[in-house]
Amino acid sequence: MFSFSSFYEKARNKEIVAGLSLISIAVILNLVFGYFAMGFAFYLSFFKWDYIGTMQFVGLKNFEIVLRDLMRGLNGASYLLSPFYTGLKNILIYTAIVVPVQTFLAIVLASFANQKIKGQQFFKVSYFLPATTSSVIVALIFIWLFMKNGFINFALSHVIPGFQPIDWINDRNYLLLAIATVAIWGTSGHFMVSFLAAMQAIPKEIYEAAMLDGAGPIRRFFFITIPMLRPMIVYVVVMGLIGALQMFDLAWVMAGANGGPGGAGYTVALDIYNEAFTRINPGVAAAKSWFLFAIIFTTTYIFQKKYGRAMR
Repeated sequence: MFSFSSFYEKARNKEIVAGLSLISIAVILNLVFGYFAMGFAFYLSFFKWDYIGTMQFVGLKNFEIVLRDLMRGLNGASYLLSPFYTGLKNILIYTAIVVPVQTFLAIVLASFANQKIKGQQFFKVSYFLPATTSSVIVALIFIWLFMKNGFINFALSHVIPGFQPIDWINDRNYLLLAIATVAIWGTSGHFMVSFLAAMQAIPKEIYEAAMLDGAGPIRRFFFITIPMLRPMIVYVVVMGLIGALQMFDLAWVMAGANGGPGGAGYTVALDIYNEAFTRINPGVAAAKSWFLFAIIFTTTYIFQKKYGRAMR
């Protein structure tokens, strides 16, 4: 007969019990708010519900609603008639801007932070500081900076001759760019730490051998550093894609629940929120969530398969 006390007396078993106890809370939270929520969303996508009444099975009707939204958008319908299409289009443009720029900027910042210069620790902290700040607070500060009479227009008017102030937040042509700029500023420092750790793991002997062969700093960077960073670049790009495609907080604060002028700042995550809590269609919201999941999974899988396999 199994006895817990006799099992616990062994030193190895004590370590096992202690380890399971430490991770149990995280595992339970992940199961409840991760896998259970994911499974329930899939189940909910086949039902019509208003949170109060009885759930009514509708089969694939919710997915059909999403597909009709996409078709209306492709046929040139207004963003009010095709919110999911509008959010998807905006988030793809946003991702195409943010991910390459933040990855490149993170590599550049890591390269500077990796140099043995005076005040190195200060620069590291300065670069990483935006990543520790609440995205909502950052967005509120940048709303002020992006005002027509704000600091950004003031700075650009002194750098670009004849520059006319732009109403970044209220102009549909610049709102998404403003949101992308804030995202790049806030995330580059976080990924900089990842690249810095990868750079410091590169054997110094490789650089020394290259220097003996007459390779300068630029050649060492492009022919040694970048190739050695490829695994980390794949990781950063994948994490950047996942974060960018499901962006919600910056759009909510800077563009509002309706996405700002002309829906220029509307995203898929905003549309899912509005579908679930404004239009009270949790079944349709769940279907849209699974569309978003499919897009994120497919995009990251293809990227990892193409570039991750090339490194092995």
